[in-house]
Amino acid sequence: MNKKMMIIVGAALALVIFVVILVVNIAKSMSVKPSKQAASQDEIDLTLPTADSSILVNATSSKTKDNTVVLTASGLAGKVSLVAYEMTYESGGLVKGVNSGSKPIETMGKDSFEREVYLGTCSKNVCKPDGGVNKISVVMEFTDGNGKKSQFSKDFPL
Repeated sequence: MNKKMMIIVGAALALVIFVVILVVNIAKSMSVKPSKQAASQDEIDLTLPTADSSILVNATSSKTKDNTVVLTASGLAGKVSLVAYEMTYESGGLVKGVNSGSKPIETMGKDSFEREVYLGTCSKNVCKPDGGVNKISVVMEFTDGNGKKSQFSKDFPL
């Protein structure tokens, strides 16, 4: 009787080990691997060619609004149909950022672009500024009328 019990326990243990190994292998094969296509549409592609040197980009502190940066691009010459931007900065030891949103800004037929960007958070009409910002990193993505994209990136002191 003792020998039969040992065989049954051994077989049950082997079956449990087999099931655990099978479940682990299935879980590994079903795990989702991140792809470049899964990136958020809000993120700007950093592998694009450099924008035409005739496009001038600037970012300065607003003279009329606290904690606001004025982002400008000129020299678009009506060739740029869409502009997207991403600004990152450090405040309170944390990296924070602002972008143009889910849809790029339409600029077709215009020679320049200007946007006031508040550095902080707003909720229910109450805004809290991000303090101690000394510089910002700007990445702008330009799309021409044919859909060809290029980019500009630079750090600006404030």
